Amino acid sequence: MFTVLCKALSFLIVIFLGYYLKKKGVFNSSFRDAVTMLALNITLPAAIISSFSSFEKNNSLFLLMFMGLGINFIMVAVGFVFSLKKERNMRIMYMLNCPGYNIGSFSMPFIQGFIGAQGVIATCMFDTGNALMTCGGSYAVTGAALGNGDGGFSIKDFVKKMLYSVPFDTYMLAILLAVMNVRLPEALSNLISTLASANGFMAMMMLGLSLDFNIDRKYYGEIARMLAVKYAAAAVIAYIVYFVLPLDIMLKRVLTIVVFSPTSALVPAFTQKLEGSTEASAFAGSV
Repeated sequence: MFTVLCKALSFLIVIFLGYYLKKKGVFNSSFRDAVTMLALNITLPAAIISSFSSFEKNNSLFLLMFMGLGINFIMVAVGFVFSLKKERNMRIMYMLNCPGYNIGSFSMPFIQGFIGAQGVIATCMFDTGNALMTCGGSYAVTGAALGNGDGGFSIKDFVKKMLYSVPFDTYMLAILLAVMNVRLPEALSNLISTLASANGFMAMMMLGLSLDFNIDRKYYGEIARMLAVKYAAAAVIAYIVYFVLPLDIMLKRVLTIVVFSPTSALVPAFTQKLEGSTEASAFAGSV
């Protein structure tokens, strides 16, 4: 237990180190963009490919794709119900911030460090379904329920976001290679493993550099209530996953972690398209 807590603390220290250095002006936005590019396009894909080298066919893993999609729909419904009597911009915040898990740059490094390769594979499978919602599914449902504002849902934009997402493309490639039992050459595998080992640090540093807590105080109370709803629902889902569903213990641990993931970084952009409070959504994601 002490080892687990120390490892978790080390991740948090890197996050706050990144935030502190940004606030002190040591790192600017250009450095943040460079770290983000390296994390999302190099070290995260390397961690995914490296983990899939130990992939073993298991029908439960493929079930996680549908769970990633289904849990997101549940959370959209939770946001809809708990915001029924609120203003439209707050309803948008609830319905977009409750679902849409930031797995690649937040949960993945923790699971990589605590559970290992099999945990990363399970996380990738869940995130495949989750990505369908984070890249436009939740936006489409919210727009249909509350009205689209000036921007409607575009299938073309949705497909473009999916195809231009390096982590999602890596999931698809890694799953395909694993199912076809294709193994990478040892030299390439060693290189990828080296890059993968840096993923935890790069992802946590990226998060620290991206944190932004500047917001109008009038949103504090509503964001606190929304987050209370989000994580209370996550606790219920985690309880059902861990104590009710007949899954392997490793899968239960992975699902219990991912349902507590923060909101996707794409949410503020979709909030803006629906003419909601981008400031509140971005702040909620940072918290």
